[in-house]
Amino acid sequence: MSKVLEEKLEKMSPEEQKLWALRHTAEHVLHTALQNLYPKLKKAMGPATSEGFYHDFDLDEKITEADFPKIEKEMQRLIDLDLPLIQEFVDVKKARDIFKGNPYKFEWVDEIEKRGEKFSLFKIGDIDLDLCSGPHVESTGKVKAFKLLSVAGAYWHGDEKNKMLTRIYGTCFPSKDDLLKYLEHVKLAKSNDHRKLGQELDLFCFSDLVGKGLVMYTPKGTIIKNELQKALMNACKEFGAMEVNIPHMAKLELYETSGHAQKFKDELFVVKSHHKEEFVLKPVNCPHHTQIYASRPRSYKDLPIAYVESTQQHRDEKPGAIGGLNRTRSFEIDDGHTFCTKEQITEEVIKLIKTAEKFYKQLNMWGNHWVSLSFRDPKTPEKYIGDEKDWQTAQKMLLDVNKTLKLNGKIIEGEAALYGPKIDIMMKDSLNNDVQLGTFQIDFAMPKRFDLKYVDQKGKEQTPIMIHRAILGSYGRFIANLLEKTGGAFPTWLSPVQVKVLPISERQIEYATEETKKLKDVGIRVELDDRNETLSAKIRDAQNEKVPYMVILGDKEIEKDEVSIRNREGKNSTMKLSKFIDIIKNEIENYQ
Repeated sequence: MSKVLEEKLEKMSPEEQKLWALRHTAEHVLHTALQNLYPKLKKAMGPATSEGFYHDFDLDEKITEADFPKIEKEMQRLIDLDLPLIQEFVDVKKARDIFKGNPYKFEWVDEIEKRGEKFSLFKIGDIDLDLCSGPHVESTGKVKAFKLLSVAGAYWHGDEKNKMLTRIYGTCFPSKDDLLKYLEHVKLAKSNDHRKLGQELDLFCFSDLVGKGLVMYTPKGTIIKNELQKALMNACKEFGAMEVNIPHMAKLELYETSGHAQKFKDELFVVKSHHKEEFVLKPVNCPHHTQIYASRPRSYKDLPIAYVESTQQHRDEKPGAIGGLNRTRSFEIDDGHTFCTKEQITEEVIKLIKTAEKFYKQLNMWGNHWVSLSFRDPKTPEKYIGDEKDWQTAQKMLLDVNKTLKLNGKIIEGEAALYGPKIDIMMKDSLNNDVQLGTFQIDFAMPKRFDLKYVDQKGKEQTPIMIHRAILGSYGRFIANLLEKTGGAFPTWLSPVQVKVLPISERQIEYATEETKKLKDVGIRVELDDRNETLSAKIRDAQNEKVPYMVILGDKEIEKDEVSIRNREGKNSTMKLSKFIDIIKNEIENYQ
C-alpha cells in the first residue's frame, strides 16, 4: 500500500475504512467487467473516492452512458459469482512480464520500484489480475448496491500533455436504501449545479476570448458578491479590522522571501515590463501586508494591527483542472492578517472566530459546520517553514482556543499551512463533501523572514506574530456553494432582485411604474415586468428567477390602494405598500 493511501486510511473512522474497501472492490469489479466486454482495453488506474469510485482506461472504441446497462449486467454477474479477492506479491521481473503491452501499468511498476515498495497484485478468482495494494472486502459478493454514474475524458496523470483516457464514474453503498438516497441527492445536486444556475440566473460568464478560468460577474452576480463583501466587512470592522488595498503584482523577490515562490513555482504568472523589469501576478496577499506593516516603526502600543481586504489572486492552474467558480485562474478572496504579540494570539484568534460566527449566522450557516484543527504532520517536518518550538507553541494555543470556545475541533495532522497550524471552518457542499471556508492560521515564521519588528515595553525590538485569516475564502467558491445549497433562492438581503412588480394588464402599467419607483427610492432592488404576457407567465418567470417577492397589481388593488404580495413559495397576502416596505426593509436590515 502506498504511503499516501496508508496515511489517508489512518485518518478515517472504521466505518469509513469499510466503505472505502467496499468501493475499491466495486472498482475492481468494474474494470474486470470492462476487460471482459472490451478485450482490447488497456487498464490505467481506478481508485475508490469519498463519493464512490472511478476507472481510467485506454480504448479506441467510444463508450457512452448508453453502454452502462450492459456493463452493469456484467458487473452483477461477477458479483453473483462471489469471487474471492486474493493478494499475491511478486518481484519486479514478474510484474513487468504480467503487464507487458500495457504502458500505464508499466509506468506504475517503475514508480513502485523507485519508491522501494512491494509489488502487490490482487486476483478476482481466476478472472482478473491487477497491480493493487488494497484494501478490499473478502469477495465480490459483498458488493450489494452499486451504480455507474457518468463517463468523461481524463488525461493520464491529469496532465494535458498526456493521452486522453476514458473515465467511468460509479458509486457503491452497503445497502440499496443508502444507494437510492445518494442517487436522489445527486439528482438534486445536478439540478442545482452552480454552473447551470449561474447561466440560468445570469450571474456570471466565461469567454474563450478573455481566457479559460477567468470569471466575469454580470450585474446580478456583482450584486451578490458586493452584498457578501459589505456584510463581511461590517462584521470585520466590528471586531477591529481595518481595510487596506494592494496591487495585483510584485517583484518575485517578495515571494522568494516569504517562501511562496517555491510553493507556487509552477503556478506563477510572470509579467515583463518594457523596461527590463519582471513581476509576478500575486498568488497570495500576505507578503504585501507585511510590507504595509513594515512601512513605519511600530510600538507594542500599536498592536494588535488587523488588516483586511477583498482582492484578486492569480494562479496558473492546469487547463484540465479548471471548472466553474470552484477552480479558476483569477479569483477574488477575502483575506486579512493580524500582527500581534505572542500574549495577544489567543484573544485575537477568538475575536476572528467570533467574526466568522457573526457572518455565517447571517446566512444561516453557523451550526452546520465542523472544525478542523489542521496541524503539522510530525513525520514530514521538511514540508513546513519555521522552528519546531514555534510550531508546538502555536498548536497548543489553538487547542486552548478550541477548548475556550467549545468548538469540538478534530485534530487533522498534515493539513497545516506552509507556515503554521490553523483552525478551519468546514462545511458540507451539495454532494456532502467537506469544503473549507473560514481559516485562521498562526504564523511565527513569515514575520521573521521579513524581519518585522515592534518595540516592547522595555524599549527592545521584538518580532510580532502574524495571524492569517479568511472568513468566506474565495468569493467564487463561496457563491458556488451558496448556489448549490439554496438552488439560487438566496435570502432577501442577498437576492439580486428582491421584488418583481407584476401589472396584470396594460391598464395598470402607469400605476405599477409609480409603485416601482417608491420601492426603488427606499433602496429595494426591484424590477417592473411590463411585458405583454399573462400574469401566470410573469409569476412563473419570477419564480424561475428565484425572486423573493412579487407585487401583483390589478384594478382591484388600484381601487383599494393596496398591493397583492406573493412570495416565491406561493403564499399570498394583501396590504398597503408602505407596510410591505417596512416588512422587506426589516428583512434586509436583519440579514433575512
